[in-house]
Amino acid sequence: MPAAITSIGAVTGHGLGRARLLAAVLEGRSAIRPLTRFSAEGLCSSLAAEAPPDAELLAVARSLGPVAPEDRASRLALAAAAEALADRDLTPSARRGVVVGTTKGALERATQAWEQGAPLPEDVLGMPARTLAGVTGARGPVLTVSAACASSAAALGEALALIDEGTCDEVIVGGTEALHAFVYRGFHALKALSASPAAPFDAARSGLSLGEGAGVLVVESVARARAAGREVIAVLEGVGGSTDGFDQTAPDPSGAGLVVACRRALARAGLGVESVGRYHAHGTATLHNDRMEAAAHAVLFGGREVPVCGIKGSIGHTLGAAGVLDVAVGALTLQRGVLPPIANLSRVDPAARVPAVEGRARAGGGSVALIANAGFGGINAAVVLRRDAVAP
Repeated sequence: MPAAITSIGAVTGHGLGRARLLAAVLEGRSAIRPLTRFSAEGLCSSLAAEAPPDAELLAVARSLGPVAPEDRASRLALAAAAEALADRDLTPSARRGVVVGTTKGALERATQAWEQGAPLPEDVLGMPARTLAGVTGARGPVLTVSAACASSAAALGEALALIDEGTCDEVIVGGTEALHAFVYRGFHALKALSASPAAPFDAARSGLSLGEGAGVLVVESVARARAAGREVIAVLEGVGGSTDGFDQTAPDPSGAGLVVACRRALARAGLGVESVGRYHAHGTATLHNDRMEAAAHAVLFGGREVPVCGIKGSIGHTLGAAGVLDVAVGALTLQRGVLPPIANLSRVDPAARVPAVEGRARAGGGSVALIANAGFGGINAAVVLRRDAVAP
């Protein structure tokens, strides 16, 4: 059964709020700049898309109540939630759930403990979800999904199941990730970082740029949204997943696993691939990922020129938050009937050829969007969105 996305909040390198994110993405602007939060001396890159400072996040989050979490990932999530939940009734309810996707949660609390030789604090991975549940009166299931870069896309699948099985009336779905020097150095060790801003599918691309941020969506049944008179931004029709079983970090170059995830999402939506009018790519700008995704696109659509969008050239790779932010942009642009361009793309690589949206936004893209994420370990997730039939 489909569900409605009725509210969206976002925090990215472009600042606070979904309006800033949408405007920047549609204009093809990039938030990838020199790092300021920690030193990248001696590393292969010194760039990232940094979100606003903690003081700004907390100032916005105060609308949810007097809370000041100790970790940045939770602060990012609360700032996004403050926008998504403005004017919502947050009376405590056992019918409200929270599902958050993240790869490392409150990692800085764990690293502080390691450095001090102290025992690890409480479950640091689940801290953002617990924090979000505490301020939103969610007394239903509170879940954390950690599935590499597909984490928050997979979280949407859990939310859809909670609505479909009748466990929850509404689910607050989040994806959050904070930049951290430990992880940044890890991507340096993998030789995955680019010394210039990430340029997905570009012939001259040389790797990814990390970013941080959070997205929060409110998901509920379509009938409940209609009864409450709420705007349906987009309809969440289906979510699918798969694993490659190929390599710890590299994707299966054939794209077979991603194709399976996309087909499962479409099957759960009761839709054929011919209904898809736009494909929102994972698009990390690494040589391996983009070529894999181009191969998957060719197999999935049989050579049909389905337009390809992607936002990692604009906001960087936000890891566990990527899926929700991809869906947020997908839903907002689908509602408006516009295709956003891929930031920093100058010339599509012939070895990773896709029908990319280049240069500027353009009208079109149909009424159905397919959004894909592919994470380390060969974890794939896909989300199908449909433009609401009564949308303007």
